[in-house]
Amino acid sequence: MHVKINIAVVIITCMHLAKQSIAGVTADNMTLHLEKTFLNYDTRVRPLVDDQSDAVDVEVDFHLLDFMLGVEKLETTAFLEISWTDQILAKQWHNAGVPELMIPQSDIWLPDLALQNGFKTLSGLGNSFYNVKVNKEGKVTWRPYHVFNSACTIDVTYFPFDKTTCDLKFIVWSNPKSLLKAHIKTGIIMDGFSPNSEWEVVSTTAVNVETDTSTGVTFSIFMKRKPLFYLVNILIPVIMLAALNPFVFALPASSGEKTGFAVTAFLAFAVFLTVISAELPTTSDDISTFSAYLFITTFLSALISMVTITELRLFVRKDDVPIPLGIAKFTKTIRGMKLRTCCSKYGGYIRGLTIEEIKRRLDCDVTWSDVVDAIDFVLFWVFLFLIAAVTTACYYIAVKSAL
Repeated sequence: MHVKINIAVVIITCMHLAKQSIAGVTADNMTLHLEKTFLNYDTRVRPLVDDQSDAVDVEVDFHLLDFMLGVEKLETTAFLEISWTDQILAKQWHNAGVPELMIPQSDIWLPDLALQNGFKTLSGLGNSFYNVKVNKEGKVTWRPYHVFNSACTIDVTYFPFDKTTCDLKFIVWSNPKSLLKAHIKTGIIMDGFSPNSEWEVVSTTAVNVETDTSTGVTFSIFMKRKPLFYLVNILIPVIMLAALNPFVFALPASSGEKTGFAVTAFLAFAVFLTVISAELPTTSDDISTFSAYLFITTFLSALISMVTITELRLFVRKDDVPIPLGIAKFTKTIRGMKLRTCCSKYGGYIRGLTIEEIKRRLDCDVTWSDVVDAIDFVLFWVFLFLIAAVTTACYYIAVKSAL
């Protein structure tokens, strides 16, 4: 029992003395420690003691904090966690009571890592006011914070259900792979990440890259666009407007509203086309399915406007202007179809009209007003079918990619 108590007292005493030795480092002692540790230290000399021809192993992690994806550019707020062992500092460590140091990055050897696929120029790491942490075993931890601007191509074919992968490629710029090897430690760390309002991060990957001359690491972020905003504010209104457009032909020509309705719909499509053009990156490599859909519906709307104006010209023609035989036959055919399809036949009667009465109406003279009514009837169903087919096809193509 007494032996156990004595051992506990010894352990507590040693811990107390160790704490005192660490906490008792004065400013003079720290100055002396720095002078002795960094005596003859040269940042141009690689951190190896025995053989300078050996390779320095550098571990790299990427801490993602925030990002913004713009026109062919990914702006990433992040910091790298780069670690290696400095054998020279470990050997020259003067005071064992000092567990670690925080020193300016300009006072120590650093690996020459750089962002290879920078948006404008090759981008280095760190700044003069950054500190590097070094412990007495010589392990160096460098955490350069940076706003990285990297090139990133967006495939907008399936906008707003599009997905993209952006890479950040860091390479050892000067040292050959025989002298410096960079490799992944953990990968992309998202502990402090702030979610983006427009893009959702689906997954991340990190791979080691090795060429004939150098090494590096590549961090990849796979993301997909959040489509809710575009669905509510652009897609659904455009589809509703497209479905409404054929109903121009349901308006009677005598109402005087056909042309105004058609032109207003066309202008609305033109406005939406301008909005979409502003949202998408300016690239000629691919065309958004939705942009193609909007272009087709705008073209159909323009065609409807031209047909409507032509119809009004026909409607105001005088009855003494002869109607071509082919147009007259077409009008009578449509008139017969309307009488036979909109009414139900029962016992020789069609809702109060005898067969003889129907034949008399079919054989009566055709006016220009009848011609316009027949054209309206046919074009209503033609354009309704075209818009429904185009909408279904484009929606299927876009949504299929999101699954």
